[in-house]
Amino acid sequence: MIQRIQSIFLLLVAVAMGAIVSSQIWVSATESKQAVLTAMQLTVTENGTVIETVNTLAIAVVAGLAGVVALASMFSFKNRMNQMKLNLVNSLLIFAVIGLNLYYGYMQGTDLMGGVQGQYKIGFFLPVFAILFNSLANRFIQKDEKKVKDSISGRLRD
Repeated sequence: MIQRIQSIFLLLVAVAMGAIVSSQIWVSATESKQAVLTAMQLTVTENGTVIETVNTLAIAVVAGLAGVVALASMFSFKNRMNQMKLNLVNSLLIFAVIGLNLYYGYMQGTDLMGGVQGQYKIGFFLPVFAILFNSLANRFIQKDEKKVKDSISGRLRD
């Protein structure tokens, strides 16, 4: 049912994945240069003028897809095995978002900034929270499945 605790965790996964699109992921700055990574683009500015942009739409697409899979899992509450499979796929998508964040922030951003390291912002940590919520949802789904199997086997013994 939708009012179960795993539905709340799956909704939090979808919210976290949606929030990545609108938040900063990585920022690096020197005296004259600044680089900002969002889910849409990596922008490097020098003295207020944009000197280079890198399209990072892949982060937004994979994060959006992970959010949609979380919502699909939330609404497939009648088939718990299908729900667990969707959560597995969702975990892979969220790990892909983390990998893309690292690639664009660390590899691309550091190269564009001439080796200057940046700082990870809230957009980098949101997928980590999403993985945590997804794991908790899966755990509660497994508990529900165990309760159902135990109640069915208990009825058959009587």
